[in-house]
Amino acid sequence: MRIFSIDQDNIVLCDTPLTYADVRRYGAGQTVGGRGASRVETIVCVVEGALSVTSSGAASAPLAAMHGAHIPAGTDWSATAGPQGVKVLRVDSRHPGLDPARALMPALSNIEHFEITDGLGLTYTDYFRSRVLNFAPGFAAERHFHENADEIFWFYQGTAHVVTPDQDVFLPAGSLIVNPAGEWHIIGNGSDREALLMFLTVTPNIVPSHTFFDAEGRPVARSMAPLTRP
Repeated sequence: MRIFSIDQDNIVLCDTPLTYADVRRYGAGQTVGGRGASRVETIVCVVEGALSVTSSGAASAPLAAMHGAHIPAGTDWSATAGPQGVKVLRVDSRHPGLDPARALMPALSNIEHFEITDGLGLTYTDYFRSRVLNFAPGFAAERHFHENADEIFWFYQGTAHVVTPDQDVFLPAGSLIVNPAGEWHIIGNGSDREALLMFLTVTPNIVPSHTFFDAEGRPVARSMAPLTRP
């Protein structure tokens, strides 16, 4: 697991065969993005400032902080920073093993705009499983891993308690973590008073979606059905 802060500028969070992710700050009028690769799907989230996303010559209304866009693979797109500049969390899902003839779910056909808020669930595709989770005080998810997928968490409210094979840490709001494919983790709410809110991406979205552990500590996949939009 790698730990970062959303307050950092111009950092690469992850660069693996499966996923590229970074946090970057752009000056007023600077361009983000470009011609979409046929095998890369992208999510951009505005951390600060404003960003206008353009595709096929049509620009969206500016995206404000805590808003974003889910951009289909193969889409020609660009984005322009607003007059005060912008800070962007970007995640690219490369999905090198995708065979379109054996896709688990329909492809995303248009850019999907969203707000990062409690209850958010983006359209699940073969490239991305992304949503906001709300963990009640004291709650922790069961220990698991994603065999061939990277997972990124942005804890934007509350205190997270994260356990991996070599780390056991409490992380404040604004923390980002990257769990690489195959690394088990336990994500919990480290507070007994406040909810924990997190925006997450799993790249790619494959089966099994999760691998858990039985009573003897042996890995077990409970389902081979693909997860769909919550």
